[in-house]
Amino acid sequence: MLSSAGVIGIEPMLYAEHPMTNIPAGFLTANKPLPHAKHIFGTREVASIGAATERFGAIAHMGQVHGNRVVYADNSGLFEDCDAVFTDRDDLWLAVKTADCAPVLLSSPAAVAAVHAGWRGVQSEVVPAAIEALCVEFNQSPEDIHVALGPCLSQDNFEVEAHFEHYFKVANPARFFAHHREGFVKMDMAGIIRAQALAAGVLDIHFHTLARCTFGEAATFHSYRRDKGDAGRQLSLVKRG
Repeated sequence: MLSSAGVIGIEPMLYAEHPMTNIPAGFLTANKPLPHAKHIFGTREVASIGAATERFGAIAHMGQVHGNRVVYADNSGLFEDCDAVFTDRDDLWLAVKTADCAPVLLSSPAAVAAVHAGWRGVQSEVVPAAIEALCVEFNQSPEDIHVALGPCLSQDNFEVEAHFEHYFKVANPARFFAHHREGFVKMDMAGIIRAQALAAGVLDIHFHTLARCTFGEAATFHSYRRDKGDAGRQLSLVKRG
């Protein structure tokens, strides 16, 4: 079994059982709760990891590199060179920072995970890798896992070169690309993430999407593409509970 070190306790979350009731200012949740977990998706109002730690308690976060490395978090702090962290601790939040990439939060009876899924991470199947980690490390089935996908770049605002259609390991990938103009298509990144999760064994009824576009909602979200790289990051978190 993976080891775990002592972490200071944190205060209980500030919202009620229904995910859209009494949530902390500056955060959103999926339209349905994540069983076995508490989760929040950040907006541009959310401050730094340090400020969030003062507000919520111990947080493990990532030095994200747009890959598919999955790391177990046994304490708070920065975990370098990874794009997914998971834990079975019930006194530790996991955080992911995004601005157009998708924050993907996983829960299960035994553990939770936070995943950073940009197109490169989706290409390298970071979400299936996190699902596999939860199953292998804790002897669970993919059917035990629930997934909440947060605000990210929508298909309407995600133009890529046409050859992107061949980048992703999903059935019938063309269905996730809308032809837009000569040589370019619009990519449904959220749809590909969902298809990969279902192919990994997650049940359709266990996958929930908060369909909000980071590019299209400038007052609410940072967007790397809209702001030409000069953007902050949303902070989204998940914790067993």
